[in-house]
Amino acid sequence: MEHTSTDNEENTWSAVLATMPRPQQEPYDDDDALPPDSLLIEVPESEGSPHNQEAGPAGFVRRAARAVHTRIQDISSQAADAPRLGGPMPPPRHRSQATYGDGRIYSASGDASTAWSRRSIRQPRARDSTALSYRERALRAWRDAKHQDEFFCRVYAYYTGKGALTLILTRVLQLATLLFVVALSTFVFGCIDHAKVRKQKSLSAVVIPQCASHFSLPATLFLWAFAAFWAAQLVRTVLDIPPLLEIRAFFTEVLGVQPADIGTIAWHEVVNRMVTLREVEIREYRNLTKSRILGYRLTADGIINRIMRRENYMLALFNKDLLDISVPGLGKEQVLTKALEWNLSFCLMNYLFDERGQLRRRFLKESNRAILSEGLRRRFKFMAVINMMFAPFIVLFLVLYSFLRYFEELYHEPGTLTSRAFTPYAKYKFRNFNEVPHTFRTRLSSAHPKAALYLSQFRNDALIAVARFVSFVAGSFTALLIVFTVVDNELSLEFEISGHRTVLFYIGLFSAILAAARGMIPAEEQEYLHPAWIIRDALEDLQYMEPEWRGKLDTTMVRRGFESLFTYKLLIFFHELLGVVTAPFIMLFSLPGCAEKVIDFFREFTVNVDGLGYVCSFAAFDFEKHGNVKFSAPTRAPGEHLASKNGKMEQSFLAFKAGYPEWQPRDQAASIYLQR
Repeated sequence: MEHTSTDNEENTWSAVLATMPRPQQEPYDDDDALPPDSLLIEVPESEGSPHNQEAGPAGFVRRAARAVHTRIQDISSQAADAPRLGGPMPPPRHRSQATYGDGRIYSASGDASTAWSRRSIRQPRARDSTALSYRERALRAWRDAKHQDEFFCRVYAYYTGKGALTLILTRVLQLATLLFVVALSTFVFGCIDHAKVRKQKSLSAVVIPQCASHFSLPATLFLWAFAAFWAAQLVRTVLDIPPLLEIRAFFTEVLGVQPADIGTIAWHEVVNRMVTLREVEIREYRNLTKSRILGYRLTADGIINRIMRRENYMLALFNKDLLDISVPGLGKEQVLTKALEWNLSFCLMNYLFDERGQLRRRFLKESNRAILSEGLRRRFKFMAVINMMFAPFIVLFLVLYSFLRYFEELYHEPGTLTSRAFTPYAKYKFRNFNEVPHTFRTRLSSAHPKAALYLSQFRNDALIAVARFVSFVAGSFTALLIVFTVVDNELSLEFEISGHRTVLFYIGLFSAILAAARGMIPAEEQEYLHPAWIIRDALEDLQYMEPEWRGKLDTTMVRRGFESLFTYKLLIFFHELLGVVTAPFIMLFSLPGCAEKVIDFFREFTVNVDGLGYVCSFAAFDFEKHGNVKFSAPTRAPGEHLASKNGKMEQSFLAFKAGYPEWQPRDQAASIYLQR
């Protein structure tokens, strides 16, 4: 949906910020704060050969640090001759300026640090909000300190959705797809008399008249629940259109990013423009005190923390292995499915965070530990019962939806049955703190072919021999049936090999078996490479390594560990189906035992940042509280349990600096770590 602003009057800097609402921020509670008690120590010398140092976890940090400096130098050299956003900018009246046709203001030296026209940040005049343009409403939302999380989440959704029109169309089509699948499944399984299908020759003869009156009570309740859910999602989509148009106006008229450029501009450039815009406002608003400026100022990590406030906590929970998601009675293997992931998000995030996305303060008081833990246990058990009630319908929906979605792909490329993908559990292990989703997907895409090549080096000769035999048998039957079909065209439709199974059916069956078997046979010309070389490159992209893998990258132990994180897509699909059934048991028996540890985690790993509120302290890159000297941190955490596992915080810090080179950490220990 396109919208063009009708506000074409000339605007000036004079009225900016004189009436701008003063920013509000969460008050800082000294009683709730976690005082740092860290000790600056020297980093011990690494043990082992240089080869092992580069291959181990600490080697990842050293290589990442070099990558950060290389990334910064590359960006600096590319931007040397181009206008740059960000950087110090005195008030416009103290500079010699010239305005070009693009509406931007440049200094005499060509600096584009104020790359927006004067009217782009004009304060909206006080009048009825319904009469405001989308740009003016976007500026109000931009300055609304109480709903900054929601605003920046919409900015990111607009960016990744490639514009308002694409985003709205995608949501509408998703709702249409959902409605189609449920309607089709209801018709096929509830409105057709399957006993008459073989006897009758027309659809009208097998359709049950007024079939809805014959539905069972559970099926009727499910359909009514789905109808209510679908209608609510449709209303939500419609209500989201005006905010999306506001964000579109914010991009086009304030940030200077046109819809045609949304697919090419880098995300860190969008962040830089928002940071610079806020600096322009602060310099123009002379009445702000230092404390207000500190709370109102924007930084790259502040923006990302607002977007990922909840996700950072989930990443930290998985990093610290605080959630027991094993199936009761089936060992300690941690299996995460989409159904369980959704339930975890509902039980945890909706319980711990308020409607503004802020952590509820009662979770920061140790005196509330018992009652909050009991409340979390009740939520787990309540959702377990709800999942049990709807499990049959959800499984049926997933099977039908997957069949409709992947049938064509499997028919033309049966080899996809043996292709691999990263598991949902692995994605939580690989993802860094403050890493936005589209950046993480890029890393996974880069590591995927290397991971597949690595596992292909471990050949199971016995399995390959069986696959060759199955391929020969299936190929022989397929060839024979095709020859018979060529000789007699009616043979494929009328001749039954087994009960009601024609030649055409078996041609499709043996073709699928043939393709799957051939997918398990390595190419004859495939070159053998040392597994350690390949997995090292893959792990560098994934920025992940278990401590016990160090120096053993070519062993079966590492292969099995990595294979559990990068497994067959078909196996992941079966896990998703079984996960609908096992999720209630996990929430009923496994997760309640983690309630106390989860409540303790949110109390111990939360920090109050000025102007930002409560965030995960790992995502705040608090080296004094969480530094791990094994990964070259300048300070040691007061307790070993406070450090992230496998240097995740240190790795996330370096990756964030590489992705946002203009960002400067506010913590002195972090600055020292960056200089090492």
